[in-house]
Amino acid sequence: MESLECSRESETYRSRYNQDSTSTSIAVVAAIINILGVDPLELDQLNYTVETDALDKLGRGQGTPNGAVDISFAFEGYAITVSSNGVVAISPPAHERTAIRDTGATNE
Repeated sequence: MESLECSRESETYRSRYNQDSTSTSIAVVAAIINILGVDPLELDQLNYTVETDALDKLGRGQGTPNGAVDISFAFEGYAITVSSNGVVAISPPAHERTAIRDTGATNE
């Protein structure tokens, strides 16, 4: 993972990873463990949620002539969107975003 940033407005984390050295599935897990601050063994297996081989192929592709290709799925209670341009976007569930706004708390 090259970077992990959080937008306070959208409450979405964005992680950029090196597609030449990191598989997409590993990038997703790395971003989630950084956000949650947990050991990877505490997470559900990603392959129970999404076909990891297909997800990794997305990361090796460069999109289409019309732009990047995105895949979205839920994992560990978060909405995950992976783009073929090497970005993983992670958002908390809508009810948590509302609670964060109401209390003024942040996920940082």
